Amino acid sequence: MRLPASGLVDRPPSDAGRMSRRSVVMGHPEELAALDLHGVWTTAAELTGTFDPFRFEQRMAAYRLMINNTNPDDRFGADNRRNPLWSLMFQHQWQYRTGRLGASTRQDGRIDPDSPWGYGNYTLCVIPWLAAVVAGVAPALPVADPPTRSRFRYVAGGAVPEELAGAVTDWRAYFTLVSNPGPTDPEPALLALWKAHKTCLDVVVDAITAVDAAPWPELEMTFLRGWCRMVDYLWAAAWPTDFEFMTAHGLDVLPESLLTAPEDVRALPPKVRRNVDNVLKLAVTPNWRYHINLMLWKRIMRTREARDQVLPLLGAVFESRPDNAAERRKLIGYLLRP
Repeated sequence: MRLPASGLVDRPPSDAGRMSRRSVVMGHPEELAALDLHGVWTTAAELTGTFDPFRFEQRMAAYRLMINNTNPDDRFGADNRRNPLWSLMFQHQWQYRTGRLGASTRQDGRIDPDSPWGYGNYTLCVIPWLAAVVAGVAPALPVADPPTRSRFRYVAGGAVPEELAGAVTDWRAYFTLVSNPGPTDPEPALLALWKAHKTCLDVVVDAITAVDAAPWPELEMTFLRGWCRMVDYLWAAAWPTDFEFMTAHGLDVLPESLLTAPEDVRALPPKVRRNVDNVLKLAVTPNWRYHINLMLWKRIMRTREARDQVLPLLGAVFESRPDNAAERRKLIGYLLRP
């Protein structure tokens, strides 16, 4: 898939005017000031000229712009706290903070093109960005090629790798939906976001399965593969990804350092260790069993009623304890419901 010289694909003529009207920086939740994400949110320079996705701050500036420009008529609240894109920004901040984007990223801001986590985030930043351009939500800036050769396939010379072309289409559907005023029910936007997220993630799974882990620790790569599988469970449940849900349930469940040996897992705080153990188990689950289990989970999550209870139900799937017997009975009930 090749983008025209302008960086657009079938962009409607009226989008330029719509873009300029949306370029006003909007508010953000005041609670952001207490989080490390606040630093880059407030200091990353606005994107001008070329968007270099191999610089951490430029990816974060792209996320900020997409969050700011998808809240017409306060669709996601006056401070944008219900915007589904917050989770991608939080996730990228975690990758940066924990050294998962490259050995020198914390010092120079450069993202290693050979970082598996960095590649995964690329598909969830640059591909949405290109779709946002098409939808008139983001400016038509050229995207920089990777600075060095890589084992992963990136946008180069304006050409989107064939395997990611479908993801641009799905993200365009998301941005078209949220860039216009609509009902306050957040789930349609969340479902559209997860559909696009899943399209990207399937490409990432294929890419990281085919590459040698080195120089990254094998245990860390196992964790990444398991995390991709865990995210499939979140996709099937339309897991909330807004600011409030992320700050309440998504900021203290992942390891704050690379996993190099089993001792690293044992040293984690109990809540994080349990989550990492579940992710590592998912990584080594045989494909046939994983796909059957995911199919059953998707059946359980068919209804809005079940999705509204995703936290306790997902906990019951991965941890069978006396205190979640009621949730395990609910799982069976939702599974057997016609």
